[in-house]
Amino acid sequence: MTEKKKVAIFLNQCLPLSEIFVRHQVEALQNYTPKLVACRSVVPSVAGNLPQAALNQSSSKSEKIKELLFKLTLKSPYLKEAVGDCDLIHAHFGPTGWLASGLARETGRPLVVTFHGFDVLKKRISIVNDGLLQKAYHLNRKKLAERASRFICVSEYIKKRAVEFGFPEEKCVVHYMGIPLIEHSVPKHGRRNEKEPVRLLAVGRLVPFKGHKKLIEAVSAVEEQGHNVELNIIGGGPLRDELETQAKASLKKYKFWGPQPHDKVLSLMRQSDVFCHSSMHMENGQTEAFGLVLLEAQWAGLPVVAFRSGGVPEAMEEGKTGFLVEEGDTAGFAAAICDLIKNQDMLKAMSTAAPAFVKDNFDNRKQAEKLEDIYASVLRG
Repeated sequence: MTEKKKVAIFLNQCLPLSEIFVRHQVEALQNYTPKLVACRSVVPSVAGNLPQAALNQSSSKSEKIKELLFKLTLKSPYLKEAVGDCDLIHAHFGPTGWLASGLARETGRPLVVTFHGFDVLKKRISIVNDGLLQKAYHLNRKKLAERASRFICVSEYIKKRAVEFGFPEEKCVVHYMGIPLIEHSVPKHGRRNEKEPVRLLAVGRLVPFKGHKKLIEAVSAVEEQGHNVELNIIGGGPLRDELETQAKASLKKYKFWGPQPHDKVLSLMRQSDVFCHSSMHMENGQTEAFGLVLLEAQWAGLPVVAFRSGGVPEAMEEGKTGFLVEEGDTAGFAAAICDLIKNQDMLKAMSTAAPAFVKDNFDNRKQAEKLEDIYASVLRG
């Protein structure tokens, strides 16, 4: 039997709850043995039992200094040794890719970098607002473009932006991340219970580009038309107090759940009727790169109502698994929700089509095979 090749999955943190998608992708690999290599460990973590090596494991003063020195110099004997026994390095996010580029040069290992969104979207970067690492990445994008063998873009939209950002088009490839379908129970079809309120669900950080203010305005319009709905919002962030104040003044039934573990999010999806996604473009360029949460919601049998923003249209089938509305059009967003409420046959049809769409296009195992093909092409030179 041919020995599996090894891939170092290079990360800034190993592995925050918000990056469970990395674990899902890594666990689906069949022909490569992964090792998580990171600047520092975090608690809580979703790294599970995957092999890992972190430069800063305990947040002691000495380890913090080692981490800082590495980020300033791109040199660390410990991390060099950690990636040295691997055949290639796969870094997630542009800034982390810049850090990994130093190790790739020292060890001679080819480097693959995945762009997830903000790394090629935000136009204005400052140390005060974005941090030293993000600033260093922006200043050294040309060097990273030379050092990396391949740039994986999570959507066609992100590939376009990456090329506009100066990364070589011939090095950029679109690869959609999938979701582990086995994590979900058998998808439901149609409403749970027509005597109860229609449950609308939104999942995402409470930050400006997620558009929750517009969502609350739209749901308020739905209520004004006499529909019995309940808006559930999962996620935390700096806008929570402001949004709760807005909801209290304009909605009859709503609940802010705060951040929730992944299994709880999936559970709440299966208890909901319609998934609402209100991400929008910001002046600084930030928007939704793709939206794995859209796949999870559709696999759970939820029709989607979303703004046509960034890579969102690539994560659903317009008119078949949900509706796309022009950005900021709260009246149109409300009308789409009302259409689903009034037309139960359409809701059921979309609820049936949504998981089939995800199964055909975003099965985590199939997507991992395509990722391994990218690895193989890089190793072939």
